[in-house]
Amino acid sequence: MAATSSHPNVETPPHHSSLLIVGSGIFGASTAYHLSLNSSPASLSSITLLDRSSAPSPLAASSDINKIVRADYSSPFYMSLAYEAMDAWSTWPLLKEFYHRTGWVMVDEKGSDLADRIRKNFRESGREDESRDLGLGDEEEVKTGWGGVFQGMDTREYDKAYWNPSAGWADASLAVGAIVKEAIGKGIRYEAGEVTELAVAEGVEGIKSVKTAEGREYTADKILLATGAWTPWLMASLEENLKIMGDASIEKQIFTAGVCTTAFKVQGVESEHYGQMPVLIYGAKGEAMPPNRDGMFKFTNANTFKNTQLHPSGRSISVPRRDQGNVSDKLKDQSLEIVNQRVPSILKNGRQADEWRLCWDVVSPDQNQLITQHPDPRLRNLYLATAGSFHSWKFLPIIGKYVINVLNGKSNGEEKDRAWKWKTEWSSRGAHEKVLPKAELKDFD
Repeated sequence: MAATSSHPNVETPPHHSSLLIVGSGIFGASTAYHLSLNSSPASLSSITLLDRSSAPSPLAASSDINKIVRADYSSPFYMSLAYEAMDAWSTWPLLKEFYHRTGWVMVDEKGSDLADRIRKNFRESGREDESRDLGLGDEEEVKTGWGGVFQGMDTREYDKAYWNPSAGWADASLAVGAIVKEAIGKGIRYEAGEVTELAVAEGVEGIKSVKTAEGREYTADKILLATGAWTPWLMASLEENLKIMGDASIEKQIFTAGVCTTAFKVQGVESEHYGQMPVLIYGAKGEAMPPNRDGMFKFTNANTFKNTQLHPSGRSISVPRRDQGNVSDKLKDQSLEIVNQRVPSILKNGRQADEWRLCWDVVSPDQNQLITQHPDPRLRNLYLATAGSFHSWKFLPIIGKYVINVLNGKSNGEEKDRAWKWKTEWSSRGAHEKVLPKAELKDFD
């Protein structure tokens, strides 16, 4: 991108912005995009979007082969928000080429009420309920439909399934890149640099500056952290300097977790065969996605994990492993077993996966996003837009307008304000409960 700039490791004067957005994943990208729609050229030139590399950043959870776009939620709040996003995916010229309305099939474990709660919300949403039951027997639709892609699926632990034709998926990295490119084209400044410090100084209210590994320093009237899975680690030194501890710490609001994904390259007849499938939700174990335009057929192992490390502040904090392709044999074996349970044909003749990745996100206890001004008055210029909780990517077209309201001190309405605020207590049922970590990454070493 021509508007992207980076700097050698030399001292330069701090670059000042009215707003500094740190992170160009879905929260940062969407915020920049919505600002670009309604701001003057002069004001846009004073807004900086900063990330460690050109957008889409390859280490961000937002950068991926593909992501699910669906309104299938047990939470009416998120179902409504997802419908708003899906309307944008279907109609916006900027994004609709990346959206594929393939539908989805969800199979639900015995004893689970998740599918029932989702479909109850469909019926009560005021929109047409297009979902319908599917049979799980060997001669029934899950295993015989869509060209027989799911033939051989292990359904012994499952007792119900449904089909929703309104869901689908999107080309993740391409869509984020398009949004950022549009914002830059309208005048948003984009800079590349890896943030290493949120600096404060005695007698200075708020964050004094944001420093990068490249030696660059940024100051801003307002700073928006949209740093995803790196947020707790980045905040730790700041909190230590200000003696922010215990229940007031960012670690009470969010924590970093990872999932393992794998992909197989399919071409020709094989690509056509697997291209018939909808998105598959295999209970709480993970998903299978139709091949993308490059023929990458992706599977997710939803058994999430933390990567707890000792921070220089002395705190133990979960943080992403930088080498996202470094997946242990034990974790690969677990993931391939779940692939075999879903689509066993892809593993015929000892076939090996073509791509492995550890994908990291930051999760809140109730899987609500965290979109708020920091509550500590000493950090009055610091705002957060994070906690994607492995389900927020679909909100790329719309979430930025709500972030802007928070930046401007405006309410998003009682329900949104309550869901996205800095909390001292959380809902008893989460919006995406299966992503709560069940292990440590070291357990797989």
